[in-house]
Amino acid sequence: MLLSYFRKIDAYSGIRMFALAIAALALTGIDASLQWERLLLATVLGAAWLFLSWTVMRDRWVVRGTLFRYLIFLLLAVYWSGEFYLTDLLFFTLFFELNWHLIELHRRKPNTLYVLHSGTLTAIAGLWSPDEVFSVIAPAVVLTWLVSGGIKFKTLLQWVLAFAVPAALLNGIGKVVWTLTLFSGAKIPISWWILPLLLAVFALFEWLQSYRKANQTNKSRATVAGFWLVLGAAAAVFGSVAGGVIFFLGLSYHLTNGLRYLKNERLANLIVAALVIFILCSYFNLIPW
Repeated sequence: MLLSYFRKIDAYSGIRMFALAIAALALTGIDASLQWERLLLATVLGAAWLFLSWTVMRDRWVVRGTLFRYLIFLLLAVYWSGEFYLTDLLFFTLFFELNWHLIELHRRKPNTLYVLHSGTLTAIAGLWSPDEVFSVIAPAVVLTWLVSGGIKFKTLLQWVLAFAVPAALLNGIGKVVWTLTLFSGAKIPISWWILPLLLAVFALFEWLQSYRKANQTNKSRATVAGFWLVLGAAAAVFGSVAGGVIFFLGLSYHLTNGLRYLKNERLANLIVAALVIFILCSYFNLIPW
């Protein structure tokens, strides 16, 4: 019953997604009474993500006619907000998904502008998190180019140039001070990672299963999401916020396929209901970690 509302696209799908996003934002904003600026920023970033994911990036979010990825992502966003800022999740989600979109456009029809936009976006991300640009953000983007973009030496050179020029400019005017610090070292209880890691085991199993059934485009996407899942988890262990976002994005993609291929609908509903209950209990600290 629960998943039936998100299984097929219809005239009310956009309204459902908007209502679910508003509910998730309201839930995560309950304890933000002293941080209205972050709540406002989360609203702006969330609106941008919702609009772009429903339009230009729709084919990676509406997976085989289902809205499962939206549902999973918003549930994970609530869980994320129990320990991290929601604004970080939304910003890096927009950043990595926009880069992925540019990379897929370049693969379909090579254009230098896509490469230049990607490199420039990556440099600008330093305004948000200068500590992680060289250690996580830029390597993750380059890896996505290598896996999905059909990158050549000329393309790589163009990307490096598009990244280096604005990065040097931002450093020169004092907007970003580049450091050699690897990660910010966010202190998160180890127990908080139990749920994401359990879901990751299921997602990795699904990756192996669905890869054989996918066409060339979906194989490429499955590979990108799989690498994000593995490398994001490795970076997140050392305190990288951007790594945690990559991990959650890869998780949302493969859990979506897992739900879609799960034939027992009653079991799927039970799993999602249990996940919702656990996430809400965790968010309101009803589970003693």
